[in-house]
Formats: sequence, C-alpha cells, structure tokens
Amino acid sequence: MDRITDLIKKSPFVPIQKHMEVSLTSTEELLNFFESATQSKWDEAQTTRRKIVDLEHKADELKAEARSLVPKSIFLSVPREDVLELVKIADEIPNIVKNISGLMIGRHMEIPTALIPNFMKFAGECAEVCRIASDATNQIDELFQFAFGGNAAEEMQKLLTELDLMEDRCDETEIILRSELFKIEKDLPPIDVMFLYSVINKVGELADTAETVGHRISLIASK
Repeated sequence: MDRITDLIKKSPFVPIQKHMEVSLTSTEELLNFFESATQSKWDEAQTTRRKIVDLEHKADELKAEARSLVPKSIFLSVPREDVLELVKIADEIPNIVKNISGLMIGRHMEIPTALIPNFMKFAGECAEVCRIASDATNQIDELFQFAFGGNAAEEMQKLLTELDLMEDRCDETEIILRSELFKIEKDLPPIDVMFLYSVINKVGELADTAETVGHRISLIASK
C-alpha cells in the first residue's frame, strides 16, 4: 500500500486534483462577483475579480506541474495523451470564470432586475456541476488503488449520474433565462442584449466543461 501511495504522489493526478479545487473556488468567487454586480457594488466586484485572477494564475501553475509530471510518471496504466487532454479541459474552467468577470467588470454590466432570480439560480447550478466534477476528480486515488473496480467504481458512477442530472437542470434553467431575456430584449440597448447573451453562454460553458471533465475521468478509468 505504501508503494501505491508513492505512485499516486508521483502521478500527475495530484496537481490535477488541486487544480480542480482551485477551479471550484473560482466558481464560488464568481457567484460572489454576481452578487455584487447585481447590486451595482462594483468596488466589491472588483475585489472579487482580483481574487478570480489570482486563482486563475494558481490554476496555471498547477496545470504546468501536472504536465511536468506526465513524462516522468510511472503511472503506466493511463495513456499520456488522456492525462494531457484532461488537464487541458479542466483548465478551461478558471479561464471561463476570469473571462466572465472581465467582460462584466469592464462594462459595469448589470443584469436586468427581471432576470436576476433565474440568472443567480442558473449560475448556482453551474457552480454545483463544477463541485461534482471536483468530487469526481478526488475519486481518482481510490480508483487507482482498487484497480478501477469495486466500491470506488460504483461511487464514480453515482457522481457521473449526479453530474449529468445537474447539467440537465442547468440546461433547463438556461432555456427559461433565455426566454425571459427574449421577452424584454426589445426594451434594452442592442449592445447590452448581445453581451447578456454572451455572459449566459459562458456561464453555461462552465457546466458543459465540468461535465466533460467528469466523463473524461470515467473514460480514463475504463481503459
């Protein structure tokens, strides 16, 4: 068991797990950012934006660490290309968060009052998808220790099922949110409408990317 633990420590999955923790924290900070932005508290939003940028830089460091371990790793049961692809996909999460906050802070972009309830619901659901993906990433240790079988595999499957259900919920809320925006868009400046749709798209990308991370882990485990 000590040798297995040592293998895990030398594998690129340790920094990937840390990377997902940072990514999850960035999505939580994005919710704080939205809370401030929807109340026009732009000084608070700017402070949160700086935290998000710092987290994205930390994620980049962990991404580099994971990549540096791939050619040195003796975790031979996992193809190098699969690990690199997982790192690439996972790193999109903090990047998207930074892009969303940057887009909104630059314009002091406000969410129309009528959209705020479902916008915040949508954002919270997308953050929840990221949390489940992070939980799935943390299961890698047990999957490896038990040769991707037994209770560890069952727990992973439960997480993936939960991941898909929550992502479907995000899609449903996004449809409602878009419908609400469509009803009022004629009363808004066209450029504001364009940016609102862009933000909604990017928030949806968070959930899509997190779901892909979870399924990528499952794919790796099945090989």
